[in-house]
Amino acid sequence: MSSIPQQLAENSNTHGSIHGVPAPAFTLFDANAVALATFLGTPAAGATLMAVNDRRLGHGGRGSAAVIAGIVVTALAILVGWKMPQGSAAPIALCLLFAMKWAAQSTQGAAVKEHVQQGGLLASKWSAFWIAIVYLGVIFSLVFLIVFIPTYRANNGPKVIVGTKDEVFYSGSATEAEAKALGEVLRGNGYFSDKGVTVLLDKEASGTVVSFVVKQGLWDTAGIPAGFDELGREAAPAVGGFPIKVRLLNKTYDVEKESSVGKLSVGKDDIYYLGSATESQAQALSEVLKSADFFSGNGADVFLSKQSDGTSLSFVVGDGVWNDADVVATFEKIAHQAAPAVGGFPLRLRLENTTLDVKKDELID
Repeated sequence: MSSIPQQLAENSNTHGSIHGVPAPAFTLFDANAVALATFLGTPAAGATLMAVNDRRLGHGGRGSAAVIAGIVVTALAILVGWKMPQGSAAPIALCLLFAMKWAAQSTQGAAVKEHVQQGGLLASKWSAFWIAIVYLGVIFSLVFLIVFIPTYRANNGPKVIVGTKDEVFYSGSATEAEAKALGEVLRGNGYFSDKGVTVLLDKEASGTVVSFVVKQGLWDTAGIPAGFDELGREAAPAVGGFPIKVRLLNKTYDVEKESSVGKLSVGKDDIYYLGSATESQAQALSEVLKSADFFSGNGADVFLSKQSDGTSLSFVVGDGVWNDADVVATFEKIAHQAAPAVGGFPLRLRLENTTLDVKKDELID
C-alpha cells in the first residue's frame, strides 16, 4: 500500500492528473507570451497566439476574428507610424503591447488559469518567439515590396542630370528630350539650382504627370501647392502640353498631394485652371468673361485656382491698373458674376502684373 507522502506526490503531479482527472493534453499561451509576440512581431503575432488558444479551447470562430482584428490593427499602426514624426513609434508600440496583454488576460486569463490548475502546461515562450519572427519577416517583406522596390526603381530608372546634381527621372512614353526640356524649364525659373532636387516625369495612357519630391509636410504649407501648380503650368508645353497632373511626393515617393493643371483657350484668350478646378468650371467662367466683354481676343490670361485654402480668380493686367478704383470695381463685378460658375463664394480676386506678381488681393463674398 502506498504511503501518504507517495499519494500526495501523485496527486500533486502537474504533468499527470489531479484527483483522478486527466490533465489537458494541449498547451496554452499565457498573457506574457502574447505580450512577447506582440513586442517582437506586432499585434498580428499576439492575436495569432490568442487564436491558437481559442482553437484549442473549442472557440475556433472567435480565434479567426482575433487574427483578422490583429492584422487590421497592425496595418493601421504601420500606416499611422509611417505618417507620424520620428520618435512617435515607440509610444505607439508600448500602447499596443499593453493593450494586447490586457486583451489576452481579460478574455483568456481565467481559462489559462483553470488549464494550469487541471495540470495543463503553458506553451513555450520560444514558440511565441518564433511565431513573432515569422510575422516580422512577412511584414518586412511586404514593406520591401510596397515601399522600397518602387523607390529603388524610381531612383534607378532612366534620368537626365541638370547641372551637376538636379535630376529628372522619366518613365512610360516620356522621352529623354522631354526630360531635358523639363529640366531646362525648371532651371530657368530657379527651381533647379544644383542642390540635388529630384523631379519625376511619367507619361502613360491616362496622361502626363510631373512629380516633385519635397520635404516633409511641405504639401500642407499654405501657398506651396499653388506654387508647384504654377511650376507645372510653366513646364506643360515642354512635356507635350496641357492638361497635366502635378504631384507632391514624400521622400519614399508616396503621393501626398495631387492637382490638375489645364488650359482652356477661347480664341486668343486663355483660362488656366489649377488645383481641383475643372475644365467644366473653366468653360463656365469663359462664358461669364465673354458676356462681360473681358474676353475680346486680345490675348488675356486668367487663372482659376482651387486649393485647400479656397478659390482664387486672378487676372493679368497692365501696369497700374490695380490703382484705378473704377477698373478695380469692374473686376469686382466680374468676380461676383463668376463666383456661382466656379463653386460659389467666398472667392479671392487677384490682379497680377505680367510677371504674375500679385498687386491686388481681396476677398469677394
